[in-house]
Amino acid sequence: MNAVSEIADRNTAILAEIDVMRDRYLATPLASIDKDALAKWRPKATLWQRLQPLMGMQAGLKRRVAQVGDHDICYWAGGNSAGPVVVLLHGFGSSKENWSYLAAKLRRDYYLLVPDLAGFGDSSFHADSDYRMAEQADRIAAWLQILRVDKAHVSGSSMGGAIAAQLASRHPQLVDTLCLMNSAGVPGRHLSQLESGLAAGVNYLSPAQPHDTLLVFAIALHRRHRFFGMVLSFFMAGAMSHRKQVNDYIFSHLVDSLKHTYLCLNKIKAPTLVLWGDSDQVLDVTCADQFCEQIVGAKAMILPSVGHLPMLEEPGLTARVLSDFWRAGTRVI
Repeated sequence: MNAVSEIADRNTAILAEIDVMRDRYLATPLASIDKDALAKWRPKATLWQRLQPLMGMQAGLKRRVAQVGDHDICYWAGGNSAGPVVVLLHGFGSSKENWSYLAAKLRRDYYLLVPDLAGFGDSSFHADSDYRMAEQADRIAAWLQILRVDKAHVSGSSMGGAIAAQLASRHPQLVDTLCLMNSAGVPGRHLSQLESGLAAGVNYLSPAQPHDTLLVFAIALHRRHRFFGMVLSFFMAGAMSHRKQVNDYIFSHLVDSLKHTYLCLNKIKAPTLVLWGDSDQVLDVTCADQFCEQIVGAKAMILPSVGHLPMLEEPGLTARVLSDFWRAGTRVI
């Protein structure tokens, strides 16, 4: 068997695995969405809203809003107006505040744009809108065009990584370099704790009750950050549990996007860094190998004793790695 045939067989096997994962998810109660309740959902005031302005101050960025289609996109902007543009895309169930510590370390040298993705944070959610990764990438492209951004370094975390990959594939002219940080979009060689839970009909990233939020951060962060996770859970519990209906709906779109995200990877031309925490319980570290197999020239860097959220767990190290990558272009330091 030649190399081309081996690659084709491998891709066929991975696509079949993604289909199995999707079908397994659809067979669980998680896939049942109460459309009437979803249509009635509205944001409400929570403790987390009181902390958000402080997180913006920590980041040193200004809050702004832009209309993209039928969505208002809330975002942070600021930093060095003469520096290269950096776009940071958060993960599932999260918001721009995930990047606050990293942004504080990048703002001196870069101009930062950090959105709440459509459906999340302070951006609009519509019960009849499409939140699949390709559609989200198109929204980001339209948002950048509104802001008159010609090209940017784009980094995406988890779900944001899948959106960043779709952006680099669908709108290559906008993406100078690409960083996929613990990104969704490919299966690993081992089931993560999140994936095992999904197979059993439990989504650990979409807590139903405030006290369930503790488990979110126990899975997302390395165990040495247990106290930090408890603090985040205290402030975010009410907001995360209130959003469960919305999160379940968007998660179903994420699951439905996995095959399309995988298929877009070999079209990516931007220099790509695949950054991962070695202790990730949300998406197994072996996913990094799959991304590097699919994206020509992609390089992986694995961070020791880091979980799913390097930008929160090791903001200083993450900032240095990203800055080195952006300065070097195709060469990863």
